[in-house]
Amino acid sequence: MKKLLVLVLSVSLILSASCSNKGENQEKKNDNKEQVMKIDEKQAMSFIDNYLRYVLKGDYAALTGYYTEKLKTSIKEVKTQSNPRPVAFKIGEGDIEKDRAEFKVTMFHAYDGKPYYSVDFFKYVVIMDKDKLLIDSIDKENTIDIYEQDKTLFKRDKDSGRGEKIFTLRDLPTFVYSKETVREQKYEVPKKSFGPCATTEDGKSILVSSIGENSYLGYIKIVESKEAFKVAQGEEEKKKDGDGKARGTEEESNKEEEKSKTNFTVKDIDFYFSSTITSVIFSPSGQSLVVEVKDKNGLSFLSLYKSSGEKMDLKLERRFPKDRFSLTKPYFVSENELVFSVVPSKNATDEEAKLKGDWVLDIQKGDTSQIK
Repeated sequence: MKKLLVLVLSVSLILSASCSNKGENQEKKNDNKEQVMKIDEKQAMSFIDNYLRYVLKGDYAALTGYYTEKLKTSIKEVKTQSNPRPVAFKIGEGDIEKDRAEFKVTMFHAYDGKPYYSVDFFKYVVIMDKDKLLIDSIDKENTIDIYEQDKTLFKRDKDSGRGEKIFTLRDLPTFVYSKETVREQKYEVPKKSFGPCATTEDGKSILVSSIGENSYLGYIKIVESKEAFKVAQGEEEKKKDGDGKARGTEEESNKEEEKSKTNFTVKDIDFYFSSTITSVIFSPSGQSLVVEVKDKNGLSFLSLYKSSGEKMDLKLERRFPKDRFSLTKPYFVSENELVFSVVPSKNATDEEAKLKGDWVLDIQKGDTSQIK
């Protein structure tokens, strides 16, 4: 009887330990699953960054690999267009909730050869789907457009309403200096038409160009001030009830209101002889800018400046001489990385022909490397 009792107790202890181990293992599995499902912010930002680099490159075939099935079904295949094209992006901080993350993304678009530029604000939702990061939705929240109409630049934001007039060709300076010649000599600013333009994320700093036989580039800073003024409020129109009787009037009164007034300052950036500006682009944070210029021989070159107007000496002309190469289609993939295309001239040597393709410039170091 004692032996039987001992046997029963032993079996019970074994079963109890087994169940306990199973419970602990199940809890560990659940914990591991929880860890796998939770999105890491840095990893998710890197994921969005890689995706946006494909967007700027124009490799739309690669984009669908970043989408959930739900997002894929909502996107129609249409013929892509070359203009306006995305030229920079900026990723804001993410809002992470375990297996879901939201990111605010700012996209910048430019139109080559025309005075149009936009800043578009998006919300990206990233989820963890079968242990894989995927974009579940992309929603545009706002936009700022800079455009030209009747030789006047306008700014429109908040997706609605009329554009606000900000600048005309007549507002350009009459004569300016050039960084390419004797500093004391002035040259007449072309006012035939506006060339490409650009703006910063807040829409308060604008690059403006004008083209003709030569080209001019300037930097506009918009300053909004509020002025107090008196408003006379006359006698209100009498209101009538159903019987046609007056219900009363209000006495004339004066009240003080504030009205917003827009002013601007213009700073000269540079002047280009016998050349046409084909694109101007701000870096994502507006600390630097790049200008694509086509000379009279049809070859294009790039000039980079700080937002202060100081020209950067990045030795691009030494690496790619102006008379041997065209540097085109620039865009920023970060604040300090500029991608551009190299096109050798028609009579290029075999060695020069090998340089054809996309290159990236490290603005801080001045180094260039070919993208394979």
